[in-house]
Amino acid sequence: MNTAYDEPPTVQRWVFRTLVEARVPRAPTEYIVDKYLATHTLNVLYGAPGSLKSMIALSLGLCVAGGLPWLRGLFGGDQGATVIQSPVIWIDLDNGQRRTDERVDAMSKAMHLPDDAPFYYLSMPTPSLRATDVESMGLLHDEITRLSARMVVIDNLGLVTGTVEENSAEMAQVMKNFRWLAEETGAAFLILHHQRKGGANGSRPGDALRGHSSIEAAIDLALHAVREANSNQVGLRSTKTRGVDVPNAVMEFSYEHVPGTNDLSNAYFTSVAVRQNNLLLKQSLLSFAEGNSPHGIPKNRLRELVYDDLAGEFSHGKIRAEMDHLIEVTGELGITEGRQGAKLVILSGGNGVNNND
Repeated sequence: MNTAYDEPPTVQRWVFRTLVEARVPRAPTEYIVDKYLATHTLNVLYGAPGSLKSMIALSLGLCVAGGLPWLRGLFGGDQGATVIQSPVIWIDLDNGQRRTDERVDAMSKAMHLPDDAPFYYLSMPTPSLRATDVESMGLLHDEITRLSARMVVIDNLGLVTGTVEENSAEMAQVMKNFRWLAEETGAAFLILHHQRKGGANGSRPGDALRGHSSIEAAIDLALHAVREANSNQVGLRSTKTRGVDVPNAVMEFSYEHVPGTNDLSNAYFTSVAVRQNNLLLKQSLLSFAEGNSPHGIPKNRLRELVYDDLAGEFSHGKIRAEMDHLIEVTGELGITEGRQGAKLVILSGGNGVNNND
């Protein structure tokens, strides 16, 4: 072959943007759920089994489909997080058809949503959703476009990764595929996931998010749901936020059964004032103590970590008082002796955090 006359291979080149494009006026960021879920974003809601994370996500999705404020009273008075009424897609790969039908029915009835509210859901779909497969993600892209969905909920991440192990670096490609979908469709993605067994294993609350670090790195918002044992109150806080801070929330889950059965007839959340509730404060103290056990952490260091974690919502005095309560009254925190007789706080047991369904 005479290489002198060969055509050079065609190369698709990148098209760089310049300051001219950067300075073109843009519309303000649009939030499907005010202060929480913006368009074109990739978000994770995670928690331990039994933390009601699926129900929280369902309440968000149904409020968006129905055009209802989410969690009335969240911002004082009767105000909740305003939404942009939009079609919603929910894909369940965890709970099964019967339970999903029951939950959607109960919560939508409690909200008085009409039959034609644009909430579209699948449970255990065939073919299954595989985030590693181009055709599967293309199918989801086409359905989002066909239904004009602006919010997509996936329950849950561990069931769409195919053969990719969630603690491997290959999770970066899984999250990249979801990012592509969010960018291409403009939808707000909310992906449910689990927390690490035992909670945070380091000094950051975000360490409680299970799996490879590329999961947290890829997302715009991580919401951690925490629930005490034998309680229907759930705390929701951000452990990662790109952009503006996200308000913490505490909510009460209420439900009723169909007479004579254990089936839900209606279910709903109501807001509890964050500043009047110690749930988030307690969970933050326990989480950091657990992350530093069995070696322990100095009281002052623990207090500073919790103060920063909760964005100053609780005073140092309030944090100290709650810490002493957990040590002296409930026994959920304990004291151990460190080097040179230093008193260190450890997680000791007591009622603890609910990690059961």
